[in-house]
Amino acid sequence: MPRFITDSRVAPTDKAPLRAIGLGLPRAATSSLQAAFEEIGYGPCLHMAQIIPHPERLQLIIDASYEKDKETRHKMLHTLVDGYAAVCDVPGILFYKDFMEMFPDAKLVLNGRPNPEAWAQSARESFDYFFSPWFYYVGFFWSVDRHWYRLNMRVVEYYKELYNEPTIFQASAYTTYYKSVRDDAKANNWTLLEFQAEEGWAPLCKYLKQDVPDKPFPRVNERKTFQVVKRVFIAKGLLSWMAVGGIIWAGWSQGPWLLSRLRGLVSAF
Repeated sequence: MPRFITDSRVAPTDKAPLRAIGLGLPRAATSSLQAAFEEIGYGPCLHMAQIIPHPERLQLIIDASYEKDKETRHKMLHTLVDGYAAVCDVPGILFYKDFMEMFPDAKLVLNGRPNPEAWAQSARESFDYFFSPWFYYVGFFWSVDRHWYRLNMRVVEYYKELYNEPTIFQASAYTTYYKSVRDDAKANNWTLLEFQAEEGWAPLCKYLKQDVPDKPFPRVNERKTFQVVKRVFIAKGLLSWMAVGGIIWAGWSQGPWLLSRLRGLVSAF
């Protein structure tokens, strides 16, 4: 099974602090950055692919996004990320201000795309279904589907609150978010590496003070992955509805006969 559907990784049990935070939006080479982090010694790296298969992690992120008390929110986030050397995608993009308070020595990498329009088109192609009511209704009988949809709706709400962006998969949302990260970095004197996967190992390794690996920079094609993920989620959702429909039909068509048989057995005693 592809990423985002299953997760065979064992969550770390130690309390090691985050050392790097990937701040780029989904569909900005976040999976490639995860693989790169882990290749140069910043692993394990937590990515949305390791969150979606776990309803309890999805719910934890939702709850943390609503939590107004900073101390309580930080405890929740420690539960999520302690033991990981790096994060990217979600949860990095939602809680990077919290993470920088919790782990002030962490390195910030703002991974992006060549232009906002290309990002918006790619994001819509990958995620539109998962942000639509169809995803919720088709996958209603699956806990992962319901929790993922709820998180997606919370992300839309959260970004509207923070950035006044009612639609997140558009070029203006990309521009607004990246400007906000740059402004926060400048205001807080955070060192920030702006990075695109096309640049390869050199800038990332220089920034993180790591040797350049003797292999090509990772190229993880999540567009193809999400095509498979979408088909799998639709298939299992439709199969669950078919199973429920079959049970209802069987009860309606065979119920009177079964009831009469049961009455006969009871009367025999």
